[in-house]
Amino acid sequence: MKISLLLLTFYFLLFTLSAHAQEFTYEIGGEIIEQPTYRLLRNDTLLNPEGKILKFSEWRNRFYGNIRIGLHYKDIGFISKFRPTISSEEGNTDIENIFDDAFFDIKFNDRFFLYGGKKNIRNGVGFGSNPTDFLGEGKKVDFTKREEERRAEREGNYLLGVDTFFKNATLTAIFAPRVKNLQEESNRVLLKVNLLMDSIDTDMSLHYFYGAVPGIGFNISTTVNDELVLYTETAFRWGSNRKTVKLVSTGSPDIYEINGPDDSERVYPHIVIGGHYTFMNGTNIICEYIYNGDGYNGKEWDEIKNFVKYNNVEYKRGFFKDFALANLLLSNEIVSFREVRRNYIFARINNPEILAKIDGAIVLILNADDKSFLINPSMDYKLKANTILGFSALIFAGKNDTEFGMTPWKNEISMVLKFFF
Repeated sequence: MKISLLLLTFYFLLFTLSAHAQEFTYEIGGEIIEQPTYRLLRNDTLLNPEGKILKFSEWRNRFYGNIRIGLHYKDIGFISKFRPTISSEEGNTDIENIFDDAFFDIKFNDRFFLYGGKKNIRNGVGFGSNPTDFLGEGKKVDFTKREEERRAEREGNYLLGVDTFFKNATLTAIFAPRVKNLQEESNRVLLKVNLLMDSIDTDMSLHYFYGAVPGIGFNISTTVNDELVLYTETAFRWGSNRKTVKLVSTGSPDIYEINGPDDSERVYPHIVIGGHYTFMNGTNIICEYIYNGDGYNGKEWDEIKNFVKYNNVEYKRGFFKDFALANLLLSNEIVSFREVRRNYIFARINNPEILAKIDGAIVLILNADDKSFLINPSMDYKLKANTILGFSALIFAGKNDTEFGMTPWKNEISMVLKFFF
């Protein structure tokens, strides 16, 4: 139903505007992508003993398009971006069409822009984390892609917004309502001020977010010289999205208490401090320190580890199997990957013009609390002006009770063939 309404709107606009062809412009572009992926599964993890709790396939394949269409008539525009996708995994095939964008925008006297529909709003200056990307929370992204590409290829929100432009400032107000069967998040409001300070080569943005977990945030980016850019991205949230575990009593079986999320007035900071330096040959180095105040501290993580380990043992012993199974399924909901703890280091080295044909990069994400880490090498080779053959891998390392040591697979390797049009 959603797709039908969007397509009807598109064709109505196309038919109406074609009657005024001289004032009507359009653009169509995109890419067709074939992406097979292989995962080297772990046979036995704390969260998935003997691989029996959750089932994962070694191979999966995605064949999809990333299509962009823009229609413009005078000061009115209609922008759509969608991804028709065929996914195959262990003999099962799914077909879906994902709309990232499908919105109109109207310009008023070069100062006011009104837009509404489904739009992917992206905020933040960081690469390893984006705490001020309030409207992007919980959105599914493809971690086989580069950091810049991930947020560009995700579903937007149904919203209504307005931008007001001044000489060195932009004011933004966005309302994203809860829409039954379309958008289940509670009503959200985002207010933002962008400031451009030319005299010191600095950009700043201030954010206020109202939603299930309200907060404020700011971004600051300053250009030191032609090679070096320094930045920070920070958010403060009132309340938490995480759950905590506490041992209540020991016995047969041990009883644990699951608490949260925390909806108190406690403030949780989320901070990114970093910079990137570009050498004469085009090589770019990015380094960031990430502090996630909503992550687990040492004591809280020990409680979770003990909870997981206890239920792993009981599941294998078989004495309280159903009880342990339920707790392990709950554990898999609690323990997410990427920023489950508090302190992280993000680093990336990239050169987009190796031998004029290769765009290569390698990323390191280090959990500074438990010393587990993720390495993500990638390479794109330009076969033709409109064709790229790519490779990427995710390599997880750490002890079996650390964040990246608990992942259901050790490595993930993807090949990508992209055709642009």
